[in-house]
Amino acid sequence: MSLVGNLEDLGLGDIFQIIFLSRRSGVLAIRGKVVEGKIYFKDGLVVAAYSTDASKKLISNNVQDTVFSLFIEEGNFDFELKDPREDIKAMELDSIFTIEAGLNPQFLAMEGSRLLDESRAKPKTPILPPPSTSKIEPPPSPKTALAPMESEAAPLKKEEIEPRSVDEGFSPRSIWAEAGITEEAHVASIQSSPGLSLLKSMIFELQNPHSSSEITLLVLRFASELMNRAVLLIVKRDVIEGLGQFGVVLKQGDPNRRIKGIKIKTGEESIFKQAILKKMNIKRKLEKNPAHEYLVKELGGEWPYETFLAPLLVSGKVAALLYGDNVPEEKPIGDTESLEIFLAQAGIAMERALLERRLSRKENE
Repeated sequence: MSLVGNLEDLGLGDIFQIIFLSRRSGVLAIRGKVVEGKIYFKDGLVVAAYSTDASKKLISNNVQDTVFSLFIEEGNFDFELKDPREDIKAMELDSIFTIEAGLNPQFLAMEGSRLLDESRAKPKTPILPPPSTSKIEPPPSPKTALAPMESEAAPLKKEEIEPRSVDEGFSPRSIWAEAGITEEAHVASIQSSPGLSLLKSMIFELQNPHSSSEITLLVLRFASELMNRAVLLIVKRDVIEGLGQFGVVLKQGDPNRRIKGIKIKTGEESIFKQAILKKMNIKRKLEKNPAHEYLVKELGGEWPYETFLAPLLVSGKVAALLYGDNVPEEKPIGDTESLEIFLAQAGIAMERALLERRLSRKENE
């Protein structure tokens, strides 16, 4: 499953921030009219990249400039969650550039966006093709060769990779010019992943939440864009309890009061137990068992066609579960990739909110 969209809707800088903050591993493919390439992430850091022009020639010869060359105004992107190491190993050593420690995407996002803004402001001049003898040599030292990434990439210290000085004439377009690439033509739009535009706006609302309850409301609000109804459940040591909902319709009684009365034992066989143990998202039909029958009854009695369940991780532990379905319609759950990324962000925001609360208590003691 992947997150797909247009760079006009969600820029590369925004995508970098999302991947970095949620510590995701995967491959981000960028496709423009005359520039395309891939950026490889391991635990939120950029560990490899390559970019080519329309004739499949390499545009740059190091990771940083390669990433900058992919900051384009029009194009499509596709981010696939996966371990990037297998894809990197499958590439030819002289066609992909790697860095074992990993580059901080926040610096790349700021610098790449700045360079793109500067290139927009400059008057456009004709771009001459390079001499026929020009050739981009493969990386000269073993540092750019493929290196095994057995250990987890650690966040970079400032002194490890200093932002290099950028000439006044340097910009993504200057890299294209060196490769003989003309100005970009229009790129046809593609069908974006559901919730992509919402992800961009709500991700910034998570940066400074006032309380944990505000975060849970944002989670339910996001889920409401993708499913007919959802329930947020808090996970305690021995029991799972209902916390909030949207879209639940009952023949009698208050839905909010009914949801808050839900109690399911964590040790009881259910889709909830599996999500807690595996710490993974689950999307499937509910099989018949006592826990599921109890849940369906509390939600109004109509058996869902398919269900979605995702954990909200705080400090590595499952703090809450988001359950969703499309009742009363008999249809499957659609693409939930944007929601899954938002949940990862929500977990980080929850950690930060809890830490700030603890610090505040110590200061008041």
